[in-house]
Amino acid sequence: MNYLGFIWASCTKKNLLQFHWKSMMAPPKIIDYMVVHELCHIHHRNHTDLFWNEVDKVMPDYRGRKLWLKKHSAGLDL
Repeated sequence: MNYLGFIWASCTKKNLLQFHWKSMMAPPKIIDYMVVHELCHIHHRNHTDLFWNEVDKVMPDYRGRKLWLKKHSAGLDL
C-alpha cells in the first residue's frame, strides 16, 4: 500500500504485519482496510485477482476505502 512515496503497511515473509506510524492517523474504517489488506497477504503475497478476491470476501466495500486512502493520504500527517 504505497501512497506519497512511503509504504503504509507490509506483511513480511514471516507473516509479521508492520504499519507506518501515520496509518494511525486514518479513520478506523480505513485502518481496518489496511489491516485486512495485510492479513490477506499472508495467503497471497502479491496483488493478483486471487488476492483482491480474498480482500473482497472479508471487506466487500474495500474499493471505496482504498480510494479514500489514495485521495486523503496527504492529509494524514496533520
